[in-house]
Amino acid sequence: MIFPDNYKFVGIKDREERGAPIYFSTQYLISRDGPRLYAVKSNGSGFMREAEETELIASGEEIAFYPQRVDTRNRTLLIDLASEITRMGKANTVVFQGPDEHITFVKDPDPGQVLKIEVLDVSPPDPPWLVSALRGLEECGVLGDLMVRFVPRILDLKSFDCPTVYYPCRAGGLGRSLDCDPVIHHRPRIVGCEVSREIFLASNPGKEYEFINVCPLHCREEELQPQGPFITRCCRSERRGRTERCGQPGVVVHWGDGPWEIAEAVRCLVRDLRG
Repeated sequence: MIFPDNYKFVGIKDREERGAPIYFSTQYLISRDGPRLYAVKSNGSGFMREAEETELIASGEEIAFYPQRVDTRNRTLLIDLASEITRMGKANTVVFQGPDEHITFVKDPDPGQVLKIEVLDVSPPDPPWLVSALRGLEECGVLGDLMVRFVPRILDLKSFDCPTVYYPCRAGGLGRSLDCDPVIHHRPRIVGCEVSREIFLASNPGKEYEFINVCPLHCREEELQPQGPFITRCCRSERRGRTERCGQPGVVVHWGDGPWEIAEAVRCLVRDLRG
């Protein structure tokens, strides 16, 4: 796959002009005439330089121009779009234009080079907060350069519902909660994390109970067993940062972290995974 790291490395001309100077940062040159795509090397100094070497890497029906303008910083999106087009016809290269007129391309798109990161979280809310925050970061382009794909792995807390269940707090809207309701059952089911259990024990010393730990870092349910690199959240601030679970590398953000902290955590994880 050839996918320039930045659109500043891509130049485009309406007509092919042999010997014409090129911008100093140009590594690839697209000519609409043909069309043709060249890898180029320049020689000299200053902003405009002599094209010293040119190598034709695609031409004619091998090149398709995507009809709509798209976010040229969203590398995962461009690989997905290019893959759809190259699977259908003779083209192996797709040229994209952004709203700001900048141009880039993907040749021989390979979705396998997109890094999958699992998102371990619980519901409600629906969508879960971490999933929702990551979608927002993707939509506004903050993570577009990373070439990642987020794969949600969600545990539905409603699956633990029973006549004796108590959830951590009423904010989830699930029913009885430790912050609002007295525990009246002989052997209640406490669904929450270690903090939830400590809150229960503080108010009900010596009482028998069933405990289901739904903290993504300690939950035994299959939904929260990562199969690859992952990101999750925890209410214990001391657990924030890089971690490992089920032999998989991951990163933990705090339950109350906002988009900025989440974006930084993703970048740290990706940087470590890609070396």
